Amino acid sequence: MKKSIIILAAAALTIAACSRTPKEPTRDELAQSIDSIEQPLMQAAMFESIDTAKGNKLIALYTQFADAFPDDSMTAHYLHLAAQVANGMGLYDEMVTYYDRVIDNYPNYSHLDECFYEKGLALDNGGRKEEAREAYEEFLDEYPDHFLANDIRTAMSLLDMSDEMLSEHLNKINKQ
Repeated sequence: MKKSIIILAAAALTIAACSRTPKEPTRDELAQSIDSIEQPLMQAAMFESIDTAKGNKLIALYTQFADAFPDDSMTAHYLHLAAQVANGMGLYDEMVTYYDRVIDNYPNYSHLDECFYEKGLALDNGGRKEEAREAYEEFLDEYPDHFLANDIRTAMSLLDMSDEMLSEHLNKINKQ
């Protein structure tokens, strides 16, 4: 009988240990994980393209933070950075997703103008010209007097050009 109780107790402890879900990281633990990857990755990115594995890990941490702490003051910033890391890896659709999250959920974010602008660039670079035009128009509606407004108007006029026409246009500008 005593042996049966010990076996049942051991089995119960084993089941309890196996059924525990891993502890969700705290805000500070996530922020520390982000910092440990972010600094070296961003420094390396200044000289070369972003390491895909580290970039994906950093994006995952940014989005994990944003999902776990949507009301935190760092969330919009982390989503913005996720978009910029995605840009360094050529992940234009992902960029748009992160910019949309910032634009839709954080209207008071101090760099919201950059998010509107960079969303348009991501769509343009991803070959989604009509959506890029809409994003640029949205930027101009929100920030008509922004210092980038004239550049955006110029970019919008280039959206309709084929790659060949655009190349010729840029060559003419460079020769002037």
